[in-house]
Amino acid sequence: MDYHALEKMTVVQLREEAKKFDDLKGVTAMKKDELIHVLVERLGIAVPDKKHHAAAAGPMDKIALKKKIAELHAAQDAARAARDRGQVDILRRRIHLLKHRLRKIS
Repeated sequence: MDYHALEKMTVVQLREEAKKFDDLKGVTAMKKDELIHVLVERLGIAVPDKKHHAAAAGPMDKIALKKKIAELHAAQDAARAARDRGQVDILRRRIHLLKHRLRKIS
């Protein structure tokens, strides 16, 4: 089994694979990217080098997201002080997307 085979599996199939490991808890509550990440670690599968794979880096937790949002707010304030409207818009959109991910995690 390789990484791409895991990606093509449904959540139900991934849960069945994860249930084979007796020490894993909370498998039924995990989302697809979390299941793939856990199975990749357990099975020792190599992950292809791509930036857009969330499972490659692991799911971000709330604390990391909130820290990143705070950093972006500080950068946004600095851009406002410098009157760089383009940068303010870019940072506003990034903050919005991170807040959306934060709400999905909760």
